[in-house]
Amino acid sequence: MGFLGTRAGPLADIALIISIAGFIILCLGVMYAKRGIFVRHFKMTRLAVLLLIIAFIWMGPRFIGSFHIIIFRLTSLTILITVLHAIIGASALLAGIFLAFDRVIKKTRYPMRTVFLLWILALLLGIATYIVRYIFTPLPPR
Repeated sequence: MGFLGTRAGPLADIALIISIAGFIILCLGVMYAKRGIFVRHFKMTRLAVLLLIIAFIWMGPRFIGSFHIIIFRLTSLTILITVLHAIIGASALLAGIFLAFDRVIKKTRYPMRTVFLLWILALLLGIATYIVRYIFTPLPPR
């Protein structure tokens, strides 16, 4: 049992908190960009991406390790939300890395807005995954 009072383990709780903190930091970075303070914007977005990488270090291997369960139960709501979260989250992470660390994607308004929207969707799906998996799903019988 994790420290947030759900069936999730402590690492799942930490990954959730890190993801939410990363998004808040990303929002601060957006505010700095709107004010024209680009040095702080770059620092904040890079910090947000680094936090997401840390969360991904826990989530990625766990997702891959559960792949046989995912394939077997692909039609369940919990699995569908998790798969969508993984696909959109990985896309947001890769695009965020390319933007934050000056690679491949040109830093213009539209790519940055697209990545920001992907990040919002990934976060919402991640929170939904956490809720469905650790709060609403009953424990299996012993």
